[in-house]
Amino acid sequence: MDIERRDFVKGCATFSVLLMPGIASGESIKPASASVSRSQVEKSIKASFGGGFSVRDYIESNGRACASIEHLGNRYAVVSADLLDWSIVEASL
Repeated sequence: MDIERRDFVKGCATFSVLLMPGIASGESIKPASASVSRSQVEKSIKASFGGGFSVRDYIESNGRACASIEHLGNRYAVVSADLLDWSIVEASL
């Protein structure tokens, strides 16, 4: 099997978008509520992905936290229902 990391990440992002159509189309997006603070999102993302990631922006939508993060010039859109398990829904490598 000859698959490169970049192809794998793009495939995972495409698959995640298919599983979460509301996030991909931007339905019912509202500003983040006071229940999820920026520091909570940053701590959770750094715990999940590593300390080199920075949070560019985040919102709360349909009970899920959606964030735009960056690492070494690469940007990712990630979602989490519980701030513990994050899934990549879009990657620009």
